[in-house]
Amino acid sequence: MPLQDENWNTIHASAFSHARALMRPATATLRPHGGVRYRCPVTGSFVLVTDEPTLAALARPHARLRCADCGEMHLMTLAAEDPVVATTDD
Repeated sequence: MPLQDENWNTIHASAFSHARALMRPATATLRPHGGVRYRCPVTGSFVLVTDEPTLAALARPHARLRCADCGEMHLMTLAAEDPVVATTDD
């Protein structure tokens, strides 16, 4: 006999934090002309992101991105300061 008081249409918030723990983190840095660059934690290759929809999605906290290099999902964080951006003259 099914329980009447349980709501199976909701997901507990702890499920999301456990899912984030399975993703490999990658630290992104801002580029001088509006892009974002990160090093893939799987292959070690640098990946440059320039398309507007993806950049907008990376502005959220705990942003996830499917890596163009390895195909896995990575948990993205933004570096505090990028020396390339800080020293580049336009």
